[in-house]
Amino acid sequence: MAKFTELEKEKIREELLEAAYGFFIDKGFKSTSLEDITSSVGIAKSSFYLFFESKEKLYMELLAHEGEQIEKQVWPKVIATEDISSAIKMYLNKMTLELESKILTQRLVYDLKEYKLVSRKLNPEYVGSQNLRSIIPLMKFIKSRQDSKEIIDEDPGVIAGVLRSALLIGSQKGDLQQYNYERIRELLFEAVANQIART
Repeated sequence: MAKFTELEKEKIREELLEAAYGFFIDKGFKSTSLEDITSSVGIAKSSFYLFFESKEKLYMELLAHEGEQIEKQVWPKVIATEDISSAIKMYLNKMTLELESKILTQRLVYDLKEYKLVSRKLNPEYVGSQNLRSIIPLMKFIKSRQDSKEIIDEDPGVIAGVLRSALLIGSQKGDLQQYNYERIRELLFEAVANQIART
């Protein structure tokens, strides 16, 4: 097995992440082989394990990275919005925009098939931990706004489920475009916010 300096390891690790992200987007998790990833970076397949425990762990790291990017784009704006109804609509609108460019997270929200394929080989504690960043800040937000009596008294998981369900409209964008998708989305998000916000 090849030996790499620390600097080489760091560079190769970043290249593996970048190459894998492209393959996962283009081909999906199942159709992407370790050979695809390693050959594009110029290392032997056996060397992959110097950098990642498995293809699944690599995928989860990429998913966590997207989650961090989404958090930075979405949550400061949501938290800064004082009116709860506006904050909910801000969350839904910002998340919809982020999901258009964050493909792995988009698949997690729109179609769990690939995520289930990845997670079945991972330790349940790993899968259910902070690596699923898309849900953690949402649950914190819901609970804190329930504590301040701004959100209806309902199970936080149910409220999170309603919000995540509203985000599924993005998966229908192509079909709904002929009916004014933007206006449909706006009315849906307004209805959801009005139902969840305590008036």
